[in-house]
Amino acid sequence: MTFRLLEGVIRFFLPVSLLFISACGDDGPANPDEEPGGTVDTVKTVTRRYGVRWQIANPHDLGERCLDAAGLDARFGIGERDGRSDFDSIYPWSEIRRCNVRQEGGETTVVYDDDPAFRTDGTQGDVFVRIPRFCVEKYQEEGYEYRVISSEGEHLHPAFIENGQELDAVYVGAFEGYVDTSGRLRSVAGVIPTSNITAQEFLDAARRHGTGYTLYDMRTVDMLFSLIAVEYGCRNTGVVFGHGIANYRQPIEQEWDTDRRYYSRKEERAANTITCGLQPEPLISVGSCVCVCEGDQRNILTFARCTDIRVEDGTTTYTFDGPPVDVTTDCFIGSCGQSTNWTETCSAPFHGASGRADMIERTFLPEERNPMRYRWMENIVGNLWHFLPDVTFKDCRMYVCSDMSQYRFGCCEGAYVPYGPPLVPNPSNDVWLDEPYVNCWVSSLMGDEDYKGVSIGAAFDSSLTSSDGFGAYYYAKDGHFIAVNGGGFDHRFRCNLLTTRARVALSYRWHLYGARLLYKNVSSENSAPLHE
Repeated sequence: MTFRLLEGVIRFFLPVSLLFISACGDDGPANPDEEPGGTVDTVKTVTRRYGVRWQIANPHDLGERCLDAAGLDARFGIGERDGRSDFDSIYPWSEIRRCNVRQEGGETTVVYDDDPAFRTDGTQGDVFVRIPRFCVEKYQEEGYEYRVISSEGEHLHPAFIENGQELDAVYVGAFEGYVDTSGRLRSVAGVIPTSNITAQEFLDAARRHGTGYTLYDMRTVDMLFSLIAVEYGCRNTGVVFGHGIANYRQPIEQEWDTDRRYYSRKEERAANTITCGLQPEPLISVGSCVCVCEGDQRNILTFARCTDIRVEDGTTTYTFDGPPVDVTTDCFIGSCGQSTNWTETCSAPFHGASGRADMIERTFLPEERNPMRYRWMENIVGNLWHFLPDVTFKDCRMYVCSDMSQYRFGCCEGAYVPYGPPLVPNPSNDVWLDEPYVNCWVSSLMGDEDYKGVSIGAAFDSSLTSSDGFGAYYYAKDGHFIAVNGGGFDHRFRCNLLTTRARVALSYRWHLYGARLLYKNVSSENSAPLHE
């Protein structure tokens, strides 16, 4: 089905989840608000409220469904085992749809995935997931913290409000972002997502599409967390669907690779191979994507797909596709962001809307080695960290912007207003064991009484592990920083939807940092000038 969105906001018909109660006759009122003894000819509407709650004083508690969500069920798919969810027939989950969005002649064309014209390769536009507007409640009561979703209510989720304008939907990139040859950030299948450029370069690339385009932000994270936590009755996304692409090889210099196991043993000109030492673990696999660096991990010669691995005579030779490169003994290999739509194209794919692939390899946990997607949004945890444009941190104080037209990385004035108390800095994050008393795990979230769409850890508890509570890692540091979210391809059990690293320098670029496209059908007068 195809729709055209003209300038401004076009409202779609929204199937509101309401319970209609009709009562009439003399046998007593079915409507408790009616006086007894009379004939009733009225209709009362009751908005259903779907909630999740967790015990505030119990950091190990994962949560449970409550209110109208109590008794419902959902199961995440794995490989050939399809997922299932009672929420598929409940608004707003029932109206979350994958689509193409394309700009043509001043109009925005939306093509849904049940239309034969729909494509994932970018020929019909970028691939988005349309999430319809909904309301949210956040409150504490009788020892529990609640997240509640409804079709109508006092608080429209802030992801659906831009500069005072209420929107019918948010369009979230189905794939991690890829900057094409025209300099635009795309959401398409079958490409290696872009990394190793700065946050502002990503934001500029998104805005080159025109009005309404920006980057995935903390408001979107909060929106998705609310949907996932209620649907699966759990506040820990690692428990719900694992950690995604989270245990692959980070390309690192000899300062850390002291045995130079991943360094080239010989020089080769115009080569599609690199011959290294023997590897203690097969973190790089055939079919996965790699990058070859020279001297420094930010000096990347190529991003490519590994097509063959040969072990012989005390060496490991990796063959990769794409243009050949000149390999020196100062070159080393590692993984990079894995190709978009790998959930469907890997060796043990998953083809549904919510689930993960099922590649099983010895010595590795499958929940750390497989791409995933939630309602068609791939790798919202793991693979590449996502830059968040709506938050800045200065000396552990968070500054929040609620107007995407004003997004500017590193800003802490004007549209960026201070929010919440300062965070407590956490110690080093160099521990790689998922054991109690060695890591910093989020134990509570910052209060969001003003409904800014904030989901970030406010405190940490080192006695926990990744399977407790939120399962999100806590990062905060004194200084002036921007933030990334979700975890990267070597961050293992730390990858979680609520893991936000609030300690990234403004100009920093890295092969683990990427972005995701976001589109909202806002009025043209709200657009921002392109930052060059």
